[in-house]
Amino acid sequence: MAPGLEIDQGDHCGKTTAVESEGSDNAVTSKTTASHNGAKEPDTVKNSKRKGKGKKDGKSKERIQRLDQLYSKKKRQTYFVPTPNDGSIHSKHTQDDPVVLKVRRIICDKGFPSGTEIDIKSDALKNTLVEIFQGIEGLKLNEEPPITSPELLFHAQASLQDRMKSETANPKGDQGLIDHLSVASQYISEDHGSTLQSLASLTSHDEITFNLLWALFPPGAAIYTKENILREDQLMKQVAIGEYLSRSSGARYFQLKLRLLSHDGQKMGWVDTEIEIDDFEGAKKVHNLKCFPLGHHPDRDNIRTRLLQRGKRYLELLQATYQEYSGAAITEDREVNVGGEYKKVMIHISGRIMVDPVILFEQNNYTDLLKPEAETEVHIPSLRDADIIYCNHHLGGFSFRQKEWCCFAIGRLRPIIWNDNAFAKLVMEPRRRDLIHTLVRSHKHGPNSFDDIVSGKGQGLVGLLSGNPGVGKTLTAEVIAEATRRPLYMLSAGELGTYTNHVEENLGTILEVTRAWGCVLLIDEADVFLQARDGLDLERNALVSIFLRRLEYFQGVLIMTTNRKSTIDKAFDSRIHFKLYYPDLAPESRAAIWRNCLDNVSEDVAKVQCREGEIAELAKLQLNGRQIKNAVACAVSIAVEQGKALTAEHVRDVLDLVIEPDTDA
Repeated sequence: MAPGLEIDQGDHCGKTTAVESEGSDNAVTSKTTASHNGAKEPDTVKNSKRKGKGKKDGKSKERIQRLDQLYSKKKRQTYFVPTPNDGSIHSKHTQDDPVVLKVRRIICDKGFPSGTEIDIKSDALKNTLVEIFQGIEGLKLNEEPPITSPELLFHAQASLQDRMKSETANPKGDQGLIDHLSVASQYISEDHGSTLQSLASLTSHDEITFNLLWALFPPGAAIYTKENILREDQLMKQVAIGEYLSRSSGARYFQLKLRLLSHDGQKMGWVDTEIEIDDFEGAKKVHNLKCFPLGHHPDRDNIRTRLLQRGKRYLELLQATYQEYSGAAITEDREVNVGGEYKKVMIHISGRIMVDPVILFEQNNYTDLLKPEAETEVHIPSLRDADIIYCNHHLGGFSFRQKEWCCFAIGRLRPIIWNDNAFAKLVMEPRRRDLIHTLVRSHKHGPNSFDDIVSGKGQGLVGLLSGNPGVGKTLTAEVIAEATRRPLYMLSAGELGTYTNHVEENLGTILEVTRAWGCVLLIDEADVFLQARDGLDLERNALVSIFLRRLEYFQGVLIMTTNRKSTIDKAFDSRIHFKLYYPDLAPESRAAIWRNCLDNVSEDVAKVQCREGEIAELAKLQLNGRQIKNAVACAVSIAVEQGKALTAEHVRDVLDLVIEPDTDA
């Protein structure tokens, strides 16, 4: 404990008022200036007994002034005394030279140092630090007096040296600033010299210790990680000096406050997040940490280039975009709540998806997929490349095959390759086929030129396809969507639920989503919604009424299929724009389907050797389109397993094993 001070034993390490302490040559003089939230600090320091101090006119003053700050709980006063000489080399100057840095070592009531703060006495140096650490949180550089931490000055070393070089090289350079930058550099060398040496030695071997993590992570740095569910590359900006903290168990960890650009379903902005690195023994490879500065990555230039391209792609995808996707995605398990949020889980998605975080948020108000929310909104056109590299690695949207709202990795999205020949291969009378194609293609996405007497009614396009299973009803809807390059949203009536309140809610959501995305909506086997109402089944009557009401105001394209045309409620007659009945397949239609299925077998999978006569024989079998498709798929698997070309014999073998065809036709 410093001599001449009486400190009450307590747990207070705060600051109130600096006063004179008598009976000590190391005491603070009574001449004080206002500082530190109402406390007073010494203007000069008596230190005549300390060795090695230069003098001028009997007085000397350090450019780097070092004080111990102590608090008396009894007197409720803060005292300042010069820090005892610890062997460090301190700069000297004359009375005319100002103090540049005032280093205050905070001494707790038990007499141990609890931290250090540095008062910046140079406006030029303060302004330089503000410029260096622009956007960094938790700074006190704009307080009076400006305050910094030793760690912040440590991380400013390279920038301070660069600034000093540029000022020195400039004939009109600011000599006062050069002088003060030199003092700051001297402080860093004196107080952090061993840290700099240890850091350089460790990082030269791609290693770091837990106690030196603070020195590895400079505020403002681009931090690289793959510590996410999808294991995707991600850059985040460090926005504060890292902190050493302890859990309730006593285990220590190092916490980093980071920020990235993300769309939360309402706005694009900076999102705050944290990464914690648990305590570890000895040295650890930097690249084995949960995250580390990009500058320590051996492929940093390529990563920066790739993430800039990905970030630009991210910004392009903020408007609803129809894409192909294959790979892992993130969804949420609403049966499991972790820390107040639904548990995020990884699932495999394959097929076509819609990227649209806005609709995801609008239709799932309670979703946690897009959290955390953006704290500050950004103006997208004003984003620089230096910002775009921090864009999130995933975006929200919807999988049409899995019927799941998900977050998709940007790097796994692919443009859709449309099958322009699909419509020509649809087995249907050409005139009817072309008429349906024209109707769907001409239906505008959104309000069209024709409207009902009541605004908003009658703007949809509704079709009904009826016939036995396997005659091409579902395929027609699929081909229409492909030919008109619209998303296809397929669902069965059972997916909407059986209770009226659930059906109305689910149907309303799906109709709105498909309208917004310009989908072709296919409701397969919609009999439960189409059946004629009677006075017996009130629940089913309610379902039909709900469906009829929704159709009145639907503005998209809806195609329904049914196997029971005769039982349809008469009220649908005025709400359906086109109806198609599909008779059972004739031999020539079956032959065309056999050809189409065989033509779809890729030569990379199996070579097809089926003669026209063999196809004609197969067409005599009374199979529907779905049975033919399944037979070809199984036959291909057998041919591939045998390493042979696909022949009619493979197909007949499958039919003998799997299907019981009726050959009486």
